[in-house]
Amino acid sequence: MPIYDISIELRGEVDAAGDYRRLLKAMNDNGFRHSISDGGDKTYWLPRDVFSYQGNMTRQEIMERVYHLLTDFIPAPGVMVTESAGRSCRGLREIDGF
Repeated sequence: MPIYDISIELRGEVDAAGDYRRLLKAMNDNGFRHSISDGGDKTYWLPRDVFSYQGNMTRQEIMERVYHLLTDFIPAPGVMVTESAGRSCRGLREIDGF
């Protein structure tokens, strides 16, 4: 099953704290995660405004779905979806007890 990374840019008149909470909830409620696993026993938070999805939707379907989710509270979000061929990371915060 393919893995996708979704990058989001909140634009316009942004209520940073409130909009970010709504962003996290909307994405999580729709199967998009704000964390990744190292394939072992560790899970890490992704950078702010970056999410991950593993499933059968295409890049275009993911982009459309995320864009429409966000326009409920952000007038003109930026959304970029990339299909992952693999990841390397360093310095991400580990999620304790995940």
